[in-house]
Amino acid sequence: MKPLKQQNSHQSAQLINKQAISHRFGKSAASYDRGAALQRNVGNQLLQLLPVKIESLVDLGCGPGYFTSALAARSPTLLSIDIAPSMLEFARARNQLSQVMWLAGDAEQLPLQADSVDAIYSSLMLQWVHDLSAALKEAARALKPGGTLCFSTLLDGSLFELVNAWRLVDNHAHVNSFLTLEALMVALKDSGLELLSLDTKAHCLYYDSVIGLMRDLKAIGANQTSRTKAGLMGRSTLDKLATGYEKYRGEQGLSATYQVAYCVLTKPIPSTENR
Repeated sequence: MKPLKQQNSHQSAQLINKQAISHRFGKSAASYDRGAALQRNVGNQLLQLLPVKIESLVDLGCGPGYFTSALAARSPTLLSIDIAPSMLEFARARNQLSQVMWLAGDAEQLPLQADSVDAIYSSLMLQWVHDLSAALKEAARALKPGGTLCFSTLLDGSLFELVNAWRLVDNHAHVNSFLTLEALMVALKDSGLELLSLDTKAHCLYYDSVIGLMRDLKAIGANQTSRTKAGLMGRSTLDKLATGYEKYRGEQGLSATYQVAYCVLTKPIPSTENR
């Protein structure tokens, strides 16, 4: 499994956006685990859908390397890719495993040769790409015929409680928007891969206060939308937000709901008639 040199053919606007994403998630490397309860839960469930033994495996969007050891146990050759160099440095220091290759790369322009890997695992990363269809096509290009892509992503309706609470404060977009299930299905169909399974599940986390939720979002680098800049939140704004969120308080605390899609696809093996 040989990586290719990174390419520089992105349009300037997309490049600026991706540099911002890389910077944002890179800054959260050391704090990521503190706010990543959802990521750990979803990633572990996605692991159950991945083949037990894989010759060559890619962890696409490896983040701080929480799942590196578990993935390395399934494959003698693991390539961990992330768009944020700081995340890779943190993950490498955390997982000093000889069979792991670390590579900075973009999901929409993978630094991998065609037909070079047996499986790709990607948990809660693809919702951040500029073009999901492009990323899925890149995965299809890199996979060997018969190879597997297992990924999870967030769907429309995630953090609806926070969205609704912000609407009582102002009309600005404070929460990232995510693809609808219908849009996801279109991207899957257009990928060139065969869909083996698609399951959706609502995951709920609970907080004592809105501040707790905001701290977790900041810890994982997901506290900004692609259209707004981060800024200090005044006491008046925070009070209004907290008041609007109280309607979602239950016995366990304030709920924060995430809609997650779990997808497993395979690259078709060409028939002998087409060879």
